Amino acid sequence: MSRFKIMALIALFTFALGLALAGDAVAGEKMKGRCNWWTVKWEQIEVGDQEGHVFAIWEGKGIGANKEGKSFHDGWIEWSSSLNDQNLKTGVGTAHGYEIVTDPDGDKIFVSWEARWDPTTGKLKGTHDIVNGTGKWEGIRSKGTMAAHMVGQGQFVSDWEMDIEFPRR
Repeated sequence: MSRFKIMALIALFTFALGLALAGDAVAGEKMKGRCNWWTVKWEQIEVGDQEGHVFAIWEGKGIGANKEGKSFHDGWIEWSSSLNDQNLKTGVGTAHGYEIVTDPDGDKIFVSWEARWDPTTGKLKGTHDIVNGTGKWEGIRSKGTMAAHMVGQGQFVSDWEMDIEFPRR
């Protein structure tokens, strides 16, 4: 066989393999949503260096909504906990937490997040990543942004956007 035919055959196999692998790729899907949160627990320790500076542990429960009318995350139950280092007087601080989001079938999605308090807006703004899931969500991944603000005593809303890679089903 000539070199040209060998190269053409290799190119053809490479092209066919590329098409097959591209068909198996899972494209990311952009979504927007909201979670309405209720504080279950807030335990703080005064740091003592400045008035209002605390370390705190927060726990909350919420219910999610998909802003685009999709079933993903819509009406799902959420639980979250975080560690907070903030000044309650100035509004400056950081938070880092985890969420467990449960769909109607009981399958779970695990989320890691971190954020900063913006004293000019009073919002907590940051990023979040879906790191894994159970059942049909095993292998799910995402990266996104979030912004949360208080709407009442112990109640707040968190708006989010994310680019999600869903597992193959």
